[in-house]
Amino acid sequence: MSLSFFIPKAIGFNWCIALWILCDLTQAQQPTASDSPTPVKASNQIIIDGAILKTVEVTSIAAQVPGLLNSVSVREGDRVKVSSPLAAIQSTTTELQLQRAKVAMDVAQKNFESTIDTDLAQKNFAVAENEFVQAIEANKRVQDVYPPMEVDRLKLVRDRAKLEIDRTVHAKDIAKLEMSKIQIEHQQLADLLDKHQVRAPVSGMVVAVEKRIGEWVEAGTVVLRLVEIDRLRIEGFMQAEQADPKWLDCEAQVELLLSGKPIRTTAKLVFISPEVNPINSQVRVYLDVDNRDGKLRPGLRPKVWIPNNP
Repeated sequence: MSLSFFIPKAIGFNWCIALWILCDLTQAQQPTASDSPTPVKASNQIIIDGAILKTVEVTSIAAQVPGLLNSVSVREGDRVKVSSPLAAIQSTTTELQLQRAKVAMDVAQKNFESTIDTDLAQKNFAVAENEFVQAIEANKRVQDVYPPMEVDRLKLVRDRAKLEIDRTVHAKDIAKLEMSKIQIEHQQLADLLDKHQVRAPVSGMVVAVEKRIGEWVEAGTVVLRLVEIDRLRIEGFMQAEQADPKWLDCEAQVELLLSGKPIRTTAKLVFISPEVNPINSQVRVYLDVDNRDGKLRPGLRPKVWIPNNP
């Protein structure tokens, strides 16, 4: 049998195999009901990634005057209100100076309120005026009853009495200024005495007592540190395409576990950074959360999301 008989058959068999493979691939590429992709539902939340609770303010409270630390009335963990006394610096010398200024102020006030000099000057003027007028009238009735030199002397006495009234008025004005000066000095000493008290400038929790009773402190030396815990800040990240300024001041939902119990609260978005991270296309955001009940603590990592209600 010749070789030319087998070649067409072999070529025909190969074409059959090729057509069969092509049909199978075409059927595999056709979509079926089971293979069609399920549409993804659009998310109705904006997730804040990497959220962590932090303190908003850490306040270092320093001594305002140098001196010996006389008392410390708080310890670590105590919660304090604004203007609460925290510590005191020895103030004996300032207290004595304040007492002295108080006495000087009382003396100046009595001198200012006194009218003795003014009353005496007015009475002297009235007498001198009366004597001068009587001399003039007498000379009108009988010539030269009072010689010209005597008339001039009486006139001088009257004018001097009038100037004495002016002098007492001027002295009262000076006494008023002196009293104001001593009042200012008294107020300065009172303010200096108050600076010996170390008070809380904000509400918060004492986290560190840097100086102890009996230690000498200079002005500016940090005595205590406070952390504001009534208001905490959540720092996190959101996608740049979602960082629309319209979300500022919007409420966000906050959820976390504390001692195995879920806690839910709300926070307010207060800051969206204008800078985008080129690696992950995210922006930093800040949210403030009310913590007056003291349940939340810095360092916790909550779940935070903003309801995206169209």
